Amino acid sequence: MSNLDKTMIFRPDEQNDLLNEILETVVPALREQGYEPARQLAGFIVTGESNYITSSGGARAAMAKMDRLLAVEQVLQDYLKIKGF
Repeated sequence: MSNLDKTMIFRPDEQNDLLNEILETVVPALREQGYEPARQLAGFIVTGESNYITSSGGARAAMAKMDRLLAVEQVLQDYLKIKGF
């Protein structure tokens, strides 16, 4: 059986705190520079390009620590919870 035949299970609960810390640094820095955080974060998550994130306030350095897959998973979990799925 190949790895493609198995469903992978992600258990990144211990990294949720790190994700929250990162966003607490990055979102205010983006707003202070006049950027729309959701758009900039989406650009970074999709492309991995750090240029979507301001270097102001250490935001870009903080984002370098972010696990992009974890971020997508957390957003989807929250969305599904809000929608009652």
